[in-house]
Amino acid sequence: MVSTVSAAPAAATLDRRDAISLARLIWVAPLTLVVAVALNYAIKLLVLALDPALRRMGQLQEPMVILTIEGVVAAVLVFIVFALIVPRPIFWYRVVGVAALLVSLLPDIALVMGGQPMFMTMRTVGTLTSIGMGAPSGPPPGGGPGGGGPPPGGGFNFTMPLSQVLILMLLHVATAIVCIVLLTTLTRRRAEVISD
Repeated sequence: MVSTVSAAPAAATLDRRDAISLARLIWVAPLTLVVAVALNYAIKLLVLALDPALRRMGQLQEPMVILTIEGVVAAVLVFIVFALIVPRPIFWYRVVGVAALLVSLLPDIALVMGGQPMFMTMRTVGTLTSIGMGAPSGPPPGGGPGGGGPPPGGGFNFTMPLSQVLILMLLHVATAIVCIVLLTTLTRRRAEVISD
């Protein structure tokens, strides 16, 4: 009997700690987007200051912003689903967020491997970065993202330098941390004052 009575307040405390305010999400979601884009832009400026040759790195241009926005929007949508249907949504969102981050690093690793894994990554990223953009006026050149095949002339053995891949990984990690931390802390419902 005593253990049942003491378990009820503990469960109520856990529920309050893991409760999400969807009203707070109205301002937390845009804030998360702004912070993620700003942080990735700051990372871009830092790496360009350290190595000006990286200005030629296409992934630090428009694709960086587009992929950051898409990643944050997806993270917010998943968070809303978790808030609506998953018991202990904050706990499980953090677990799934870390797992999703690890999976999102696999395409970056494929860029170092070269060959078919790199080509598949480039094609996928090309598709993701073209979402919402108008149709091109002509066919894209072969070999680039969305180009439809490897470049003409035989082997496709090009690989991306490890330093550039590490930068892409850093951008992924930064976006994931912003989403996981801001969404799970700023949307938490405030604890109610309980009077004895």
